[in-house]
Parts: sequence; C-alpha cells; structure tokens
Amino acid sequence: MKTEQAIEYTRHTLRRQRKALATEETYLFWLRRYVLALRNIPAILSSEKKVEQFLTVLATCQHVAASTQSQALNALLYFYKEVLRHPLANIDALRAKRPVHERHAPTVAETQALLQTIHNEGGYPTNLIARMLYGCGLRVSDPLNLRIKDASLEQRTLSIRGAKGGKDRLVAWPTTLLPEVAAQIQHARVI
Repeated sequence: MKTEQAIEYTRHTLRRQRKALATEETYLFWLRRYVLALRNIPAILSSEKKVEQFLTVLATCQHVAASTQSQALNALLYFYKEVLRHPLANIDALRAKRPVHERHAPTVAETQALLQTIHNEGGYPTNLIARMLYGCGLRVSDPLNLRIKDASLEQRTLSIRGAKGGKDRLVAWPTTLLPEVAAQIQHARVI
C-alpha cells in the first residue's frame, strides 16, 4: 500500500468511527513519520519488529517523552488493527522513561503569603477572585463566567456552568468569603 493511500484509508476509517479531529491529525502525523522511518528499517522484519524499532529510535535517539512514544504506539496499533486488519501482537520496544514528579502542595503559610500579595486592580476584586480560586477549588477560567444567579449564599453553593468538558458542577463557598461575596453581589446589582 502506498503512503498516500494508507493515509487516506486511515483518515476515512477515523472519520467513519467519528474520532476527534485532533485524534485524526495526531494519528496521521505518526503514520507519516512511521512510513518515513520504514526506509531505514529492513523490509524482511515482521510488522511487530518494525514498530519496535521505530519506537526504540523515538526513545533513544530522538529522546521523546513517554507520553509521546505512547501516542505514536497507539496510532500505529490503530493503523494495523483498523486499517490493515492485521492486529499487532507483543510490542517489546525500549520505552521512554517517565520523569519522576514529586507533587508539591504549598503550605498554609505559603498560601496566605501569596494571597496577601494580590491586590485589587482597576476596580476589580482581584484578591477576592484569587481567594475564590483557592477556597472553592476553581479553575482559573471559572470566575470569568460567573453570574449573580450562579451564587447561592443561603445554600452556600456556587454553580459553575460549562466548566471543563462542558459540564456543570456545584462547589461550596468558604464561610470566610460569604460577607465579601455578598458585598460584591450588592455592588454588581447597583452598577
């Protein structure tokens, strides 16, 4: 199968299965890279060995991240299984190492020091927004879309609409923020 024909078959299969456009672009990117790499891999090798060599080169010579290598593997597994109808068996490539991440949560003192450095800017309650981010566990973009009707001070809940994944969720208000939020709501109604 020629390269462009393989790419078109893969694109058609991805679209037939209603995969995301980003998935299509990623899988086609890795398929093109794999086809280019096949020029340097002996043709007599099995498909599994070819994929193994490609992934090993990604890890050792090109020093890609483990997630990038996994993405390439998933694209090639999809191509062989769904397009060529020849699922690959065991792939035993040298895997890229995942970096060790130590999670760090700031201490209460560090958080308080940070929140004290944030000042209101241009008439916006920037400090209140920062404390809402921390106290309610909001994402950075969540306060930008808040409306007065989303805040229920009686029930001490805040309704976040259309958050990550387009989903709505309820979060609890910290008691210490209620007076300031009530004042901000009153101020917003006056304007």
